[in-house]
Order: sequence, then C-alpha cells, then structure tokens
Amino acid sequence: MSAIQVKDLIYEVPGKRILDHINLEINAGEIVSIMGQSGSGKTSLLKMLTGLRAATSGSILIDGVDIVGLSERELDKVRLKTGLVFQYAALFDSLNVYDNIVFGVTRHKVSSGARPGRAQLDQMVSELLAEVELPGMEERMPSQLSGGQQKRIGLARALAMKPEFVFYDEPTSGLDPITARTIDDLIITTRDRNQVTSVVVSHDLASIFRISDRIAMLDQGRVVFYGTPEEARLSKVDMVQRFIASELPGAAH
Repeated sequence: MSAIQVKDLIYEVPGKRILDHINLEINAGEIVSIMGQSGSGKTSLLKMLTGLRAATSGSILIDGVDIVGLSERELDKVRLKTGLVFQYAALFDSLNVYDNIVFGVTRHKVSSGARPGRAQLDQMVSELLAEVELPGMEERMPSQLSGGQQKRIGLARALAMKPEFVFYDEPTSGLDPITARTIDDLIITTRDRNQVTSVVVSHDLASIFRISDRIAMLDQGRVVFYGTPEEARLSKVDMVQRFIASELPGAAH
C-alpha cells in the first residue's frame, strides 16, 4: 500500500470546482512535488492532505487511514504522524527558537498526561538544531533570524513530533538562489535521515527538479501529469512543456 493515496478527490465551493477527481499515489520515503500555475489548486490540495480543509468527496488515505470525514479528534491522531512546514515559517514572534521548537511536543505531552523533562527537551532541541544546521540558536528570537533560518526552525519544529510525513508549503519562496539550494539539500537530507515521506508544494521549478522523485502538475484542478522529473522534461503534454519553458528556460524540449 502507498503511504498516501488520493482517490477521486473533489473539492467545491459555491459556483466553482477547485479540485476535480484528483488521483495520486505517493510511496513511502518519496519526495513528491506538486506544481502548477496560480489558481491550479495545489494549495487547496495541500490543505486537504493535511486535514486543514475538508474535501467535498473522495478519499485521502494517510498510512491507510481515510481522513476525509474524520472528526477533529480523529484527525488529531493522524496529524501526530505529520509535520507541516509553512511558507512563511509561522513561528511565534513572542517565543524564542527553543520554545518554538518544543511548543507542539509540550502541548501534546501535557494533554496526554506525560510531561517531558527539561533535560529531555534540551537534548531534543540541540539535536534538531544540529540537524537543520543552526546549532546554538536556542535563545534567538524570530526577528533575529533571516528568512532561510526561520524556515529551518520551522522544519525543526515539525520534526520535533517525529513525523512519518512532512508537508512543505513553498519552502524556497522569497529566498535567494544559494539559500534556496540549502533548503533543497535539507529537504533531501531530512528524507534520507528520518525516512519520512515528503510532499512539497512549490512554484520553484529549479527546486522541484532538484529534489523530486516524482512531480504532479495540476491545471484547473486536475492532474495533467504525474511522473519523474525526466519524464516531465520529455512529456508531450502541452501544459507541462509550456510551464517548464516559461519557468525553466532551456529545460523543455
């Protein structure tokens, strides 16, 4: 069974169908990127996959559990397996790096009745900061971090829950090319080190072709292509070729 299965997923708002019979299978340990023009439905799909928005119909199986139609309490159980790295990191401005990273862990442990000790949290934060290549940043405030550093801390916070699935929303948006490549390398390293299944929503074609095992392209709410980066380059689908040619000159044939 695939780690994530999307079957005949439909999402509608009054007067408009945003996602139209989406079907995807994502294998365990894969990095799958979702691309498409603005308004293609890729952000809506990410929100469906993470349970942040309810589907109209269809199914989304996360590790065999269909999250469509689940109650919030049931969704929370599935979310414990997932980590979400937001486009703008979404760090708490009033909390330092340490407290941002441990926020989800302490909140969950307290609600479940098991309080982690300070020494345990200290070790976890130190290890995570080393993993995202920002050692010694525990006391920094978000305002003291660059955009790339904030995104790394956002990833560390997501990894604190030891997820099996990590979802990235525009991870390289607003970053210079060198920093963007560093984030790309970190996504790959995170997958390899933690054996997580990764879904990346991005408009950054250079990044997508660098990190992805497979690419899904959406157009008007439908999947018009799903395959490897090399298959995308050789694809005869007109929309794929036009998108690649406009975003990554010289890559299309």
